Amino acid sequence: MGPYSSRDIFLFIIAFFFPPAAVAIKTGCSIDLLINFCLCALGAIPGIVHGFYIVHKYNDNIEDLEAGGLEYQRVPTEQPDRLVYGATAPPPPQ
Repeated sequence: MGPYSSRDIFLFIIAFFFPPAAVAIKTGCSIDLLINFCLCALGAIPGIVHGFYIVHKYNDNIEDLEAGGLEYQRVPTEQPDRLVYGATAPPPPQ
């Protein structure tokens, strides 16, 4: 699976020609859409860059910790009653 879905690639193309449409599809009627309208009023390039940023930021294939996309594995320790998660070593006993 590539870093972007076919939907995201299509939204990149839309963002190049009409950035507010891509932002509206990706985030709905939100503050991002208002920001994009204001940036497009300043010029085409700021609106396009912001549209690309929004499509990239809300990528369909990025693993999201809050949505349960990542899992932490238990790290075995010498003390079976102590739970340690992640890749760091437990602190030395005191």
